[in-house]
Amino acid sequence: MNPTAALHGQGAMPVVSVPAPRLDAALAAIEWRWNPWRERPGRAAIALVFTIGVYALVTVLLSSAVLGVLLALAAAGTLAPLLIPSQCRIDDAGVALRSAFGWERRVWADLRRARPGRDAIVMSPFTHPRRLDAFRALVLPLPAARRDEVLAAARSHWERHEL
Repeated sequence: MNPTAALHGQGAMPVVSVPAPRLDAALAAIEWRWNPWRERPGRAAIALVFTIGVYALVTVLLSSAVLGVLLALAAAGTLAPLLIPSQCRIDDAGVALRSAFGWERRVWADLRRARPGRDAIVMSPFTHPRRLDAFRALVLPLPAARRDEVLAAARSHWERHEL
């Protein structure tokens, strides 16, 4: 074939146009469950022993079973992520976590940073790590069996929203 003919489209291979992927197309939502008794049974058992210990200590020292129950419930509420299964969801609207106290949601516009870890994804409203992350960030625990799959899907969502 003549090189100049190929340059001008004479005798060249036909060009097939492939439609470009739509950037505004919705990504598939990903949802998963995390059970601390399956994923981290040691930590869950320690949290339960601590909660029972608070009840026993307060009941013995203050001779008040009612106060013991109240303080044990407060300890269990604090340790709820280690005791109670949760459900996580990432979709085009944002991220959500359902735990003992109901759904906690964050829309993408409120998030500035996503940090994947070994055990969880931290979705924060701050661009840089801050002490307030402990109170304001949403921590989505990752199941060990599906870690890579969940992380890849989550990454595609947060990269789409430029986090």
